Amino acid sequence: MARNNTSNAFFWAIILVGLFLLFGNWERISGWFKDKKESVRLEKPPAKPIPPAPKPEDKPQGNRRPAAETPIRNTFENNADFTHPTGGRYAVVAHTRYTLGYAEKYEQPAWVAYRLTAEMVTGKNKRKDSFRPDPQVSTGSAVPADYRGSGYDRGHLAPVADFKQSAQWMDETFFMSNMSPQVHEFNAGIWEKLESATRGWAKRYGAVYVVAGPVLKNGLPVIGKYNRVAVPEMYYKVLVDLNEPKAIAFMLKHESSQNPLRSFAVSINEVERQTGLDFFPQLPDDLENRLESQQNMDAWSAKAQKSRRVSGF
Repeated sequence: MARNNTSNAFFWAIILVGLFLLFGNWERISGWFKDKKESVRLEKPPAKPIPPAPKPEDKPQGNRRPAAETPIRNTFENNADFTHPTGGRYAVVAHTRYTLGYAEKYEQPAWVAYRLTAEMVTGKNKRKDSFRPDPQVSTGSAVPADYRGSGYDRGHLAPVADFKQSAQWMDETFFMSNMSPQVHEFNAGIWEKLESATRGWAKRYGAVYVVAGPVLKNGLPVIGKYNRVAVPEMYYKVLVDLNEPKAIAFMLKHESSQNPLRSFAVSINEVERQTGLDFFPQLPDDLENRLESQQNMDAWSAKAQKSRRVSGF
């Protein structure tokens, strides 16, 4: 019996010593388990940080670039529709290098618009006539047969020679949506002379903005086998150079003329009055008012450019 009591006492003594050691080293033991847990966790790849949401002012607005990328000068030029005049209900059709507003009632454009650069008018591409309907005009454009036997040329409003840098660009000028009926003496005469002068200004100044078209109104005579294509009595061309800046416009009666281009120069305000269009409405008001009242063709002469270069302007 005494031996049993001694064994029991020894057993409980060992238990008590074990418990004492356990609780006395609990912090060390728990720290070991914690380190083990952290090491397992670190074996997994860290989660990617979530970028902060962009602020409203950092987002591009419409066709504009973010503020940090937008030049301070002439930011309005970045808008895709900067060249488009407003006024009238015309179907806007965009080709690679020019845009037009198609007047279905008259089966021709009320305006064509584009930025003409010095590079665009150079090139060795040859003209290849390919007059055809414009598939982008939802109501259907005029067709080549409408002009056949009429006595009128299919007169380009965005001239093919303005796009010699690319064969594709030249080919796109042959859509019938870019044509207006013109007597040959006008088309190959004073109108071509104005087109050639415009290309010269693009070379001289680096780039000019061009808007051209017929003056459309009720009661015009019509031609056409399949469509009623109006024959305009007047044509216009508006030119703006934003590097100077300066502007000039021309209104030409639809007839042969030997008069100098200077005699056809008018203000943009006058073209707006006769067409009902508003040209370059995205310009700042003070600049728009100043440009659209100009009628000085001397500012576009080579002599004037040389004078400005010498004087530092």
